[in-house]
Amino acid sequence: MSRRRNPRKRKFNPVKTFFKIVLSIVLAFVVLAGGACFAYYKATGNMPFANNGMTANAGEMSILDALLGRNIKVNVAVFGVDKDGTRTDVVFVVHYDSEQESINLISVPRDTRVAVCDEVEDLLGKSYGVTKFNAVHAYGGEKYGPQAAMLQLEDLLGISIDHYVKVDFDALVEIVDAVGGVEVDVPQDMKWDMSDTGDITIDLKKGLQTLDGDKALQLVRFRRYADGDVGRIQVQQLFLKALAEKVLSTESIVKNIGDYIKVMYKYVETDVSLTDAVKYANYITKIDMSKLSMETLPGVGQYVSGTSYFIHDPAATREMVDRIFYSIAPEMNEDSTVDTKSLLIEVSNGGNVTGLAGRFTEKLAGEGYRLTDPTTYHEAQMDYTRIQVKESGIGADLVKYFDDARVEVAPDKVGSADIRIILGTNES
Repeated sequence: MSRRRNPRKRKFNPVKTFFKIVLSIVLAFVVLAGGACFAYYKATGNMPFANNGMTANAGEMSILDALLGRNIKVNVAVFGVDKDGTRTDVVFVVHYDSEQESINLISVPRDTRVAVCDEVEDLLGKSYGVTKFNAVHAYGGEKYGPQAAMLQLEDLLGISIDHYVKVDFDALVEIVDAVGGVEVDVPQDMKWDMSDTGDITIDLKKGLQTLDGDKALQLVRFRRYADGDVGRIQVQQLFLKALAEKVLSTESIVKNIGDYIKVMYKYVETDVSLTDAVKYANYITKIDMSKLSMETLPGVGQYVSGTSYFIHDPAATREMVDRIFYSIAPEMNEDSTVDTKSLLIEVSNGGNVTGLAGRFTEKLAGEGYRLTDPTTYHEAQMDYTRIQVKESGIGADLVKYFDDARVEVAPDKVGSADIRIILGTNES
């Protein structure tokens, strides 16, 4: 938080500030978990829930460290659970880096094939062998489910998880309705009747539309994509970003705080404490939502002994983790180039067509690249598209997506991304 030069004019509002900071770190779900908890505490003076014996914090950072503005990195696991609250239908890890002012979201397919790690088996006192990731939470049950899932994520990614948030899908329905719906471009017709098992019926049409809570639930629950769980994750990420942008509005927070608190107590479980809330609130000025990046665990869908799994790629996973969590750039040698899809790309509109940068951003994202929000270029226009990179050997694979593009090594012009694409007036 910036220095308070005039305390009377800059009175600290813990509820409003904490809503913004925590939502920025873990998108839509943590605002319910942490923000509503903090609001309730300020209103009643009572602690909403205990920590269930689990210890989880962002390293060893103290409140003094936060007040001094020391850089932090925070990893939060988010679990969206099914109707019975046992299996994790949505899994992702959010990484916040205050020094880079960046937020990265890593989605883990629910069908990821894992060997249950020793830490989980020690916790539960039983051996399980190989299973799908979403079963690990179920093995832990109501008491140990989140802890077991966190331990398995740590083993899978090779990182430490600081906090968890577990959300029932009914929370999604109520929050979307509370903010008046979320506009989403549904990528395909979706139809699936699961009523015979007591579940929902999905019936959505392709196209841009405003989804209410029930339709939003249908969108995130739908599974029948040509590329399996990967397609499902891409749609979930698209929806989460749209929801986060809607909920992030200060007007939305003030207007719907009562609904958030209600949803918090009905559907959300977390270990985000009030002490953590105070610490994180000091980093509100070090968040840039334009640097929000969403990726998926690398791998492919595959049948093993008649069972459908997502088989993750350990080498590609290690490269992704090194890059995102430890700021280690991919290695290069004389005979190879950096995989551009592992880098962060900004598309800036230097042409004359309104919305062009947005269209190319969506196009490249659909091809598996990592994109910032599109921007507008305000300097001299060129007829050709400039692909600006920080070092040679990067960016050649992007040329094919444009009518007339050239790669330029311009480390001083790229900015906070790894690659900046300035669209030319020839593009349409």
